[in-house]
Amino acid sequence: MPIQLPFTTGELVADVELVLYKAAIFLAIIVIGWVVGRVLGLLVGRILARAGGDSLLKQTVIGRALMRADFASFRLGNSVTKWLIYLSAFLYALYSLGLPVLTTSVLSVLDYLPVIVGSGIILIVGMILSDWLGEFVKKSVSPEKRELFYLSIVGDTIKVVLYFVTITLALTHLGVDVTILYIFSEAFAWAIAISVGVAAGIVVGWVLKDRVKEWISSISGS
Repeated sequence: MPIQLPFTTGELVADVELVLYKAAIFLAIIVIGWVVGRVLGLLVGRILARAGGDSLLKQTVIGRALMRADFASFRLGNSVTKWLIYLSAFLYALYSLGLPVLTTSVLSVLDYLPVIVGSGIILIVGMILSDWLGEFVKKSVSPEKRELFYLSIVGDTIKVVLYFVTITLALTHLGVDVTILYIFSEAFAWAIAISVGVAAGIVVGWVLKDRVKEWISSISGS
């Protein structure tokens, strides 16, 4: 009695051809992603370096920390760009396999990946610009006058406020509920306003104390 196989030879050949075809597409996407990532990574890195990225990084605390970790503008732009492309290519390669267990998850990640990238850009650029603006305020006058006008405190306050704004914007872009952050920001704003008012009062009092003494002396003498 002949053995009944659950498939014919033709079906087996078709299945093998389909597997080989999908494997070839998978490898092709990986290779293309690797090549494109390498090329665009070098291109973005060079553009950032020639645009003065290193000088901007040197003016901020975060930038100097990145440069000490050997992440100058060229390497930073190169690494971020190529690894994003590598990740995207790998996800598209998985999607090309057409496996139901992977398709839904991969599509969700691919749909959310631009949001993650955008939030990361907002966070990095916002932090660097916040740091740069705070340092700019600190160094806007000579060191002698810096302490008189409390510019070190003002600069650090500007940094903290802009850090908070940057983090809030990044989380909002991710779709995270930041209601609790708004509550804290309102309390933080009141604290800053009170602190600035007290500091301004101290400065005005210190500047006017000699004139007040002269005014009182003139009244007493008269």
